[in-house]
Amino acid sequence: MQTTSKSIVTVLIAFTLLLSAMISAQAVAQKKSAALKIGIYDSRTVIFAWSRADYLKQHMMKFKQQNDSAQKKHDTARIKELAVEAMSFQHLLHQMVFSTGSVASFMAIIKDKLPELAKKEGVSIIVSKWELNYSDPSFQVVDLTNQVATLFQPKENIDKMAADIAGQAPVPIEEMGIETDMLDGYCKMFNKKLH
Repeated sequence: MQTTSKSIVTVLIAFTLLLSAMISAQAVAQKKSAALKIGIYDSRTVIFAWSRADYLKQHMMKFKQQNDSAQKKHDTARIKELAVEAMSFQHLLHQMVFSTGSVASFMAIIKDKLPELAKKEGVSIIVSKWELNYSDPSFQVVDLTNQVATLFQPKENIDKMAADIAGQAPVPIEEMGIETDMLDGYCKMFNKKLH
């Protein structure tokens, strides 16, 4: 009888554990898993914030020092090279501020701050909204433009300009050719003519 009682108790315990496991599995299956959150930013506002921090100023000072040095040495080859660099950089900035040009190299400046921002905002990815071509509808997309821009620590309030930028569609990048004024200035500087 004792053996039968022990067997019944063992079967009841096993049945209870099995039933408990099945109920838990159903509860987990019914419970929605947390949606993956993707943080996006408008790269136009981010590069504007970069330009209103000390980074653009530092870049321009470095360029001016190089140009002054080339001028002192009368190094015409280097002067032309720097003129092309300046024109190219200006064109690149225009692609980023007015269109959807990549800001990846500038984001490297704040890359060490992004994990903390991602954790704070509960996102798994932070990417330019222009580079996010598709996301599964079950993923939640969170706009972090202001938070990312703030990481550059702009020296002035950029809120109004950021709103203006956000309110306009970007110029298609294929329409962002080098401005005629730039080419004219370069040609005039080096006594060249466009054919």
